[in-house]
Amino acid sequence: MTIDVILNIILISTITMTAFSYLMTRLLKENLVEPYWLNVILFNKKLLLRPLGWLVHFITGIGFFYLLYLLNSIFNFGLLLNGLAIGIIEGCLGVFMWYIAFKFIEKPDNLKLRLYYYNLIGAHIVFSYTGLICLNQF
Repeated sequence: MTIDVILNIILISTITMTAFSYLMTRLLKENLVEPYWLNVILFNKKLLLRPLGWLVHFITGIGFFYLLYLLNSIFNFGLLLNGLAIGIIEGCLGVFMWYIAFKFIEKPDNLKLRLYYYNLIGAHIVFSYTGLICLNQF
């Protein structure tokens, strides 16, 4: 698999997980979009389309993709169970990363953490399934 294929899979997977967060934001009427909150806590900017939050999110997606790739080579449960298991593992890792970030950086008052954390697990399940489906295509 070439680097451009890997980067495309990471881009597609990160975009679909963020699309899930946009959908949940619309349904629950709470901002759950990861690049937005990255902009807020890292750059003190409340702009949804600011590229720095997206860049950090994409770079983080590279690490999550490699974890997905590793776990998929270890697990042998088939696409449905691998996607769910890896998504939950990565979602819990994502929650832990945000938890640590909020220990060092003040959590925004208007961010409902429990809802955000549940969304992160769902979004990582979407990331996992997208990545695995793309891997099976290449």
